[in-house]
Amino acid sequence: MTMASVVLLVTFSSCKKDNLAESDKFDINSPVGYFIYVKQLADIGGGDTQAVQRLFEFLPGKKLRIHEATSDGNNTRSIPYEVTDHNVLALADADLRFTIEKGQVSSNDPHLKTLALLKGADTNQLAGKTFAGTYYKPDKSVLHQNFYYSFSANGKKTDVGFKPDVVIRTENYSAIGNIAARVALVGNADLEFMVLVNGKLEVSYYQKNLDILYDGSFSQQ
Repeated sequence: MTMASVVLLVTFSSCKKDNLAESDKFDINSPVGYFIYVKQLADIGGGDTQAVQRLFEFLPGKKLRIHEATSDGNNTRSIPYEVTDHNVLALADADLRFTIEKGQVSSNDPHLKTLALLKGADTNQLAGKTFAGTYYKPDKSVLHQNFYYSFSANGKKTDVGFKPDVVIRTENYSAIGNIAARVALVGNADLEFMVLVNGKLEVSYYQKNLDILYDGSFSQQ
């Protein structure tokens, strides 16, 4: 999925105060440790939309690393940016700009409805927590009515299943900024990507052989 797709019709989730960037703390000239979170509804034809969520991670050297369910497992995709007018990020390979002012993010693209500036945490915010909800297909029909992720209190493992007391698989995950997780499933090329936003776990499951994203918004149990 190319950066050009970022400019498609999107909706974004807002953030909880505990990981919302505080306006008096964020410095656009020293932004490492912060993320821009987006959740995009991309038209895939036939009236269907795929919910594509991304984290743009600020890196040293004025680069943004892109974390998403459909990128490669090493999360190596990054984009240079320039700072203009003191608070505008101009991305190098896309006609897209983010303006950050007092902890709020806006964009030059009129289709972008809401954007969120998140702050990474010092400790893993998923550890020891269980989140459950419904996974949806692109046509908004139900894929799994009941699904859950239960993150271990120690280590980076999550139990996955349809009922919290029935584990169908246990996966290793990579933590991202201590507010997100990424799972590369063993035995196939499918990926799971989840971000803690506004107290909810926003989840994506990418089925690679069909090139389909399933999504949901899971509540803590």
